[in-house]
Amino acid sequence: MLLKRKSPFSIVLLVALFYYLLLQAQKYSYGTTLSSVGGDVYADDAELSLQQRSPFNESKLALLLENRALSHLTPLMLHFMAVVPEEWPFMFLGSNVSIAHLRKSAAIRGFEATGKIRMSQMSDNITIASQEDLSRLLTSAEFYEQLLPAEWLFFFQTDSMICANAPTSINDWVETGASWVGAPFNNMRYGGNGGLSLRRISHILRVLKAQRRLDGELHEDRWLADRLWHLPGGKMPSDIEQKPFSVEIIPYDTPIGYHTGWGGRLLMRQIWEHQEQRDQIFEYCPEIKMFMELITEPEMGKCEKNIVETFPT
Repeated sequence: MLLKRKSPFSIVLLVALFYYLLLQAQKYSYGTTLSSVGGDVYADDAELSLQQRSPFNESKLALLLENRALSHLTPLMLHFMAVVPEEWPFMFLGSNVSIAHLRKSAAIRGFEATGKIRMSQMSDNITIASQEDLSRLLTSAEFYEQLLPAEWLFFFQTDSMICANAPTSINDWVETGASWVGAPFNNMRYGGNGGLSLRRISHILRVLKAQRRLDGELHEDRWLADRLWHLPGGKMPSDIEQKPFSVEIIPYDTPIGYHTGWGGRLLMRQIWEHQEQRDQIFEYCPEIKMFMELITEPEMGKCEKNIVETFPT
């Protein structure tokens, strides 16, 4: 038996009903998505919209402290922001002089406008003029509490460099859950140099709320590493495991970065003594030449002598 032909009016009603059900399904799906990420479907629209637009992860923070208007400060900061994974926000703490120096750059001002970098002047009671001053600051619970809610702190200094050719990234080390990662020390089975380091803030705060560093004790990186090693629930990679992260005194061909000393003027013999090894480093990480003026042109007459004079005895 043949079906009766439906009237045009019935067809219109069916089409309208179909689109109504489709729109309702999309509305339900959107509301479920908001709930699944912890959002309130009835939350303030402006606040929700702002959260959705932000590309930065508040559990991560890259930090540079510098009071001087160094010539390589701006290119160094821009390079780190380009190589560190994009969800990492940056914080710069400095002086009026160093902040004004950075803000001369249109590129820096653009990143500041987007929230990629925040710049603040250090308070009057903070100084980083000496290694002891820096160690005092970086073993202060109050300092780390001001960085919350960040959990992962990527701390770097102006004599360190991250390499664009690195086969791994900072995020790979975050995924290990380590309490601390740095360029491995020459005489310790754990811990690493703090000048280019990944620090887990919650673990450091547990240490600092239980113990206090006294003036003149070990530098902050060795002092913290020793206590993080003994921290219940802490996770400290061995010196061998840390080699792919950063190089200062123990060689590795393809690290994430390098740390030197005194703005590139203090070089470790194990890394920089031989021309062939230096050439390999400059081929892999040419960015490091940014602050190593003495060895950018090996053919310069006194270059070899100047390099050797910087080696620790």
